Amino acid sequence: MLFGWNRVGPGLHFFATVMVALGTMISSTWILASNSWMHTPAGYVIVAGKVVPTDWLEVIFNPSFPYRLTHMVIAALLSTALFVAASSAWQLLHDRAVPAARKMLSMALWMVLIAAPIQAVVGDAHGLNTLEHQPAKIAAMEGHWNTAARDDKGGFPLIAFGIPDMEREETRYAIEIPRLGSLILTHSLDGQIRGLKDFPKEDRPNATVLFFTFRVMVGLGVAMILFGLLGWVLRRNGALYRSRAFLRLAVLMGPAGLVALLAGWMTTEIGRQPWVVYGLLRTHDAVSAHAAGPVALSLALFVVIYFVCFGVGIRYMLKLASAGPAPDAHPHDEPSYGPGSVIPAAIAAASTPNPMAPHGQRES
Repeated sequence: MLFGWNRVGPGLHFFATVMVALGTMISSTWILASNSWMHTPAGYVIVAGKVVPTDWLEVIFNPSFPYRLTHMVIAALLSTALFVAASSAWQLLHDRAVPAARKMLSMALWMVLIAAPIQAVVGDAHGLNTLEHQPAKIAAMEGHWNTAARDDKGGFPLIAFGIPDMEREETRYAIEIPRLGSLILTHSLDGQIRGLKDFPKEDRPNATVLFFTFRVMVGLGVAMILFGLLGWVLRRNGALYRSRAFLRLAVLMGPAGLVALLAGWMTTEIGRQPWVVYGLLRTHDAVSAHAAGPVALSLALFVVIYFVCFGVGIRYMLKLASAGPAPDAHPHDEPSYGPGSVIPAAIAAASTPNPMAPHGQRES
């Protein structure tokens, strides 16, 4: 897939790309099944202090698995689409308006237009599932401390901005929108959720971090929806490929999917703390009996290896995206398989689920 340009035919190269994407999808399915069980364990009994599976289907298809898998797959598609859109917009801004670049931008924007609103709906369903199984996480994400903290009109407000203070048990400098918190989280104008003070201090996740990582993810998600709608309006007006302001915006939106994806994973994993397996095994009880020296050496090696691998990978991706599709492509030719078209999509799709692997594997 990566090094087959002009060495194999387009059909075989496309097949290789599809196989990489399919293999990655299968891999992400099992990673997310494992990780989701750590959030919402099911299908087990405790025997002599050990977790023993009783129903593997319940273990795999645990309560949060369908929501997490769907949310993650759509996030990978959006990350890919935004990267491809940025690559093609870069080409058009530099007057390399080859048909392949226009086709790349068109396909990427259709993906954003369709997938971003669907992601919002899936995210809402995922939030309701989290409220049911991990209410402390939701309270921390919302900066919500008191269960009975109704606003003047009933329900509880959405805190658009503030600074949750874990020591003072309050959200400082809060900017609130009345009733919106109830509407979003309970689909009712006067619904309530449990506040963080309802949970023992030792069971509370870090609200200061979760409050902001969650808002980064949601804010970028809203920006993606608006970006897709703007692209659709320009397409209808025939200005999609001519608006340099929009093309610059497309370049700026290139990393938005990956940033939102990482912010989402931070929200998920920090929100699970202080548990490795939610409600069953605390993080401090799962620490391996190793001295600080070997752990530090192992961590240092991981950091070095990851920096080298990701550094080389990112440099190579940016080089391909900058080079763009083959300049001699024509509208009625076979689809151009030059750098910047399929490669960024395949790499993004192949890489986005994998940041989760270390969480589930190392902690378990």
